[in-house]
Amino acid sequence: MRNLTLTHLTYAGSGRPNASVTFSPGFTLICGDSNTGKSFIVDSIDYMLGGHAAPTIPHADGYSQILLGLKLPDGSPVTLVRAPGSNSIHLHSSDLRDLVHAVPDILLSARRTKSKRDISQQLLSYLGLEESYIRTSEAGNTELLKIVDLTRLAVVTDARMVDQTPVSHRNRGSAAKTAARSVMQLLLTGEDEPPASKVPNVVQRRIQKSKITLIDHLVIGLSAKQSTHETASELRVRQRRLEETLAAATRSLREVSANQAQAVAERAQHAEHTETVAIRLGEISDLLKRFGILRQQYESDLARLEMVSEAGSLLGYFQVGRCVFCGAEPEHQDPRHGIEETTHLHEAITAESTKTQALLTDLKATIADLELQLNELSRQHELMRVQSQELDHAIELIEARLLPAKAELDQILTERSAIERDLELLARIEELDEHRAELVAAGAVPSNRVESFVPTSVVDAFDRVLQQIIERWHLPGAENAGYDPYGGDIRAGGHARAEHGRGMQALLRSAFSAALAQYCLERRLPNLGFLVLDSPLVTYGELRDADEDDLSPEVHDSFYRHFLTSPGQTIIVENTPPPPEVVEQAHVVMFRRNGTGRHGFFPLPFETVG
Repeated sequence: MRNLTLTHLTYAGSGRPNASVTFSPGFTLICGDSNTGKSFIVDSIDYMLGGHAAPTIPHADGYSQILLGLKLPDGSPVTLVRAPGSNSIHLHSSDLRDLVHAVPDILLSARRTKSKRDISQQLLSYLGLEESYIRTSEAGNTELLKIVDLTRLAVVTDARMVDQTPVSHRNRGSAAKTAARSVMQLLLTGEDEPPASKVPNVVQRRIQKSKITLIDHLVIGLSAKQSTHETASELRVRQRRLEETLAAATRSLREVSANQAQAVAERAQHAEHTETVAIRLGEISDLLKRFGILRQQYESDLARLEMVSEAGSLLGYFQVGRCVFCGAEPEHQDPRHGIEETTHLHEAITAESTKTQALLTDLKATIADLELQLNELSRQHELMRVQSQELDHAIELIEARLLPAKAELDQILTERSAIERDLELLARIEELDEHRAELVAAGAVPSNRVESFVPTSVVDAFDRVLQQIIERWHLPGAENAGYDPYGGDIRAGGHARAEHGRGMQALLRSAFSAALAQYCLERRLPNLGFLVLDSPLVTYGELRDADEDDLSPEVHDSFYRHFLTSPGQTIIVENTPPPPEVVEQAHVVMFRRNGTGRHGFFPLPFETVG
């Protein structure tokens, strides 16, 4: 992660000796008596990094330029030059430590500008954060990160040290709370907010809310028409299974229908054959009836001929008078006439009988043949009747299978139609939801945008760093320290920071910034790279509650020793002297109002030159 390093702060003015202090890339301690300009140094650093209020003390009169030297992440030096009270900052791509007359490489505004040619965007670009967004309102508005969002956490001036505002908040108010939560998310997780378009005004939002209300009513109405609570994916799965079942049922029904058609056709063909047999039976029966009558006729004729034959003989022999054959009177009768007539009659009768007998014989043969046919056809007809019953039963069985199959198919089709209808409803609802989401995304419903969120695991990890620092400092009554992501402040000793005395609040505020710097640097998360603290120990001594004890020497020494090994750059101004090992290892600048040595940040008046 890219970080910045402060190299020096210099006040320069024509005819005035430079007031300057250099900073080590590690730990710099500016220690000395009160009113020697220590807090002025911290305020000046904050001012040069985009602060609004120019620090003022009488010793600064006559100085026309403030120079803040920085080393960029790539090691190259830059110098920010700003006149006290000016809104312009000159950026020079070199390490300058005296009154500057050169033309700046970049002219920047101390205020935020739309052109982004301001100190905030310039410094953030060095850190790779110039396109990072933070959330600024519950409505979901976002804005580009500002350098002040980082400096207020890393540069703890004496005013911030005792400020009752939560440690992560820029100021009080819900908007500040939202922004602070978003900044902490960026610092602790490295994740910024996606940029959002500007939220509509009140009138536009009212119109959009009306649209959303209408959409909600439509969705409710469509939802009421749904026959199931299944999701679209669940319905599609069921639809696929139903299609498979439908295909199987269709195949089964088609087979049963084919069987039915075949059986019906066979039954019709069988009926046709049966009808043919029945007709033939009727014809034969009718012939037999007729032939029976004819047979009787033949038999009657034969009997009559036999009787005539017998009668003729008798008449010829026993009757006297007119001839029974020719009607001749006895005197005209020839005695041989009777014999001849009788012979002729007998022959005629015999011939007729023979002929009739032949006909009868033929008739009987025909009748016998017809009776055989009748019997055979009757047998076939009976067999066909039985077969007809079997075919009818087979058709009934097929129809018995066909009806449930049709009912099952109808049920499947009905269910499929219901699924298709539900899918259409869900598609419509989804379309309305998308439209509703677009309205919400446009700012109609502010609360619907996901809030900035720092995972609990991240907060726990940060809390461990915070607690370790507090333990290393041996701060009394600060056990179980932790950051409250919702309130934006820290808790320690079972109390919120604001519930401690103001002196302890200053120490907890310092511990929070130190923990935040260490956490981010160790994890290569977004961070300025330096920490500046203004007199947390002396603030505790001055503002501690009556029931709070003075800090023990152990706390002082532990506090200083901690920053010998902490990552990044640390600049602390304090009143109390550090232990010897800190003096040896840190860059210590001592201000003494009395005696030898440097009097303060600004030279004494007699040191004026020019």
